[in-house]
Amino acid sequence: MMQMLLDPFRQLAQRFMEWAPGVVAAFLILLLGLVLARALRSFMEGALTRAKIDEYASKVGVHEVFTRLGFGKSPTYALCFMVYWFVLLMCFVAAADAVNLPVVKELLARFVNFLPELLAAILILFGGLLFARFLSEVVANAAAANNIGGGHFLSKATYGVILVFASLMALEHLGIRMALVTMSLQILLASLGLGFALAFGLGARDLAGEYLRGLIEKKKD
Repeated sequence: MMQMLLDPFRQLAQRFMEWAPGVVAAFLILLLGLVLARALRSFMEGALTRAKIDEYASKVGVHEVFTRLGFGKSPTYALCFMVYWFVLLMCFVAAADAVNLPVVKELLARFVNFLPELLAAILILFGGLLFARFLSEVVANAAAANNIGGGHFLSKATYGVILVFASLMALEHLGIRMALVTMSLQILLASLGLGFALAFGLGARDLAGEYLRGLIEKKKD
């Protein structure tokens, strides 16, 4: 009778002894990871602050881009945030392996492997925003210099089309196939470029006419 009562406790103690090393190892891994993540974040914050990354980023409009992407913070904060959580996730994977949780380990490992793709997609969108802003300013200045009406509309349309195009490229990089939409957008972008070229040409036709008349008069003389 006593043996029957003690067997469950013995089994529980045996399982605890089997799990204890893994639990202790997982705890140490997470503790070490937390210390390492915080130290690395502090080091990066100091290095990026000394390099005046935020100051340079503000001059070229990166702060505005980060706000549009939904970060709402400086580039230094965003980079340190991503590095901090990347280190922690790597430690979570190691801790799940230590306590023999293959399902959790697999899910976390897949997410960690997905992070570089996500970062690349964010960089694509980031570059698209910068290029859209630059090209929209070029279109607006060219339209104003040639007295072309609707320059503001052309500038906004250029910005919107490039932004959507960059978004689709980012989605495709993440494995979301949108070939038909991308092809349609490429056609729209080409049409917009052709329209701008025609508008620019029509706006400059008077200058071209005067230049040709001057050449003809010189030849006659």
